[in-house]
Amino acid sequence: MGQIPLLTIGHVSLAFALSLHILFHKHRPAPAILWLGVVWAAPGIGALAYAAFGVDRVRRHASERAVIQRALRHVSARAALVASSPGTDADALNGHPAEHIFRTTDPAVRPHRVLPGNRAELLVDGDEFYPALFAAVEGAETSINLQTYIFAVDQTGQRLRDLLIRKASEGVEVRVLYDRFGSTIAHLTGFFRHARRAGVRVGSISQANPLKGRFQINLRNHRKLAIIDGRVGFLGGMNFDDRNLTTRASGEPDRDYQVRVEGPAVTDMQDVFAADWYFATREDPQTFSEPMFYPPLPKVGEGLIQIVPGAPERGGRGLAHAYFAALVSARVSIDIVTAYFVPDETILEALRFAAFRGVRVRIVLPERSNHWYTSYAARSLYGSLLAAGVRIYERGPPFMHAKALLVDGTYAMMGSANLDYRSLQLNYELNVEVADSRFLERLLEQIESEIAASRHIIPEQHAARPVVRRLTENLCFLFQPML
Repeated sequence: MGQIPLLTIGHVSLAFALSLHILFHKHRPAPAILWLGVVWAAPGIGALAYAAFGVDRVRRHASERAVIQRALRHVSARAALVASSPGTDADALNGHPAEHIFRTTDPAVRPHRVLPGNRAELLVDGDEFYPALFAAVEGAETSINLQTYIFAVDQTGQRLRDLLIRKASEGVEVRVLYDRFGSTIAHLTGFFRHARRAGVRVGSISQANPLKGRFQINLRNHRKLAIIDGRVGFLGGMNFDDRNLTTRASGEPDRDYQVRVEGPAVTDMQDVFAADWYFATREDPQTFSEPMFYPPLPKVGEGLIQIVPGAPERGGRGLAHAYFAALVSARVSIDIVTAYFVPDETILEALRFAAFRGVRVRIVLPERSNHWYTSYAARSLYGSLLAAGVRIYERGPPFMHAKALLVDGTYAMMGSANLDYRSLQLNYELNVEVADSRFLERLLEQIESEIAASRHIIPEQHAARPVVRRLTENLCFLFQPML
């Protein structure tokens, strides 16, 4: 009995100390209230959960990344490697149909530039993406830089790993970077052991490494990026997994999008990979001053492209700001495809206000998510959106993992980020803004095909759903800061 008061005193003292930390460092009411409840209601466990998921330890890493970016850009500039990128922002944007959108999103995206002279190609599912990537890797002559969230230990992963081993044996510099959380099985099973011995340089990113002062398992590097010979780049939402292939997913691969990029914008994609590589490995940044990584990139098309990295650093959430800027810039239409839809009130208000202004707003979501709780949380938001005139569609199986934003038919933003709190506030993500007429036509056709395979959510039917379901949806939404 004598131990009970001591345990109680210990719990109250710890909870009080953590409450002060929460009040000092959590500036959004929802996560602050959530964590206050957790640390007080769950003795011991709540404190551990807050230490692992809630404490913001990215400020020091933000300064690390800033140093990294400055070092890499200094190297690039000194070697005159980026100087070959043609055009300026003003020259590229003047009179362009998407000028008003780019100029609104640009302050959030700097120092990355709007670059003209690019060609972008939309690749749907692994059936289109993997052949294009494998062909590019097969033809690599100098360097392959590849980054992913999930590197699956399956036929797709093994085939890619073996091809990278062969290219390394041919003298190509090959680097692979993966997130330890997303690629847990590959990391724990030594999937890349043979690749390392064969000369493939493999790095992994973890935000939970006490030896390096990191204990924040809620932060993940969700970027998907590949750069071949510094000339061809791929980015989007697809990992390396059999689930993206028709032949290996029982005829129903996960629906997903990837973008193939050629032209000056590949330079900025290389910068993103180089910064993440240094963060993971501490390899000398001078490595990337080699001409093979930044070759001259002439104009190859008419597309405007701007790279949009996203990161959890306070004051540096350019991706969230870019989304908001694109939404408030819309004049005619907004089309959104996303796997997870749990945004904050700022994004919701931008969508509602766009609909009030007469902009046609359509949102396409998966009917059944691979994380059931995110679907319930998303549905808790339908009511206010439907009341504003937003049209919501739920696409039937297979699971839709795609992410795309199309504004006014003249501008698109795509990449690894979903329209949820995790992607916009917690993860390291990578998107791309594209204005290329052929690309946009293909993307609109793809979105229309998703809508044709979807169920339109009728406001009256949604309002009539059972009370138990409403309660479940609202309960799931309370955990928005963790989803």
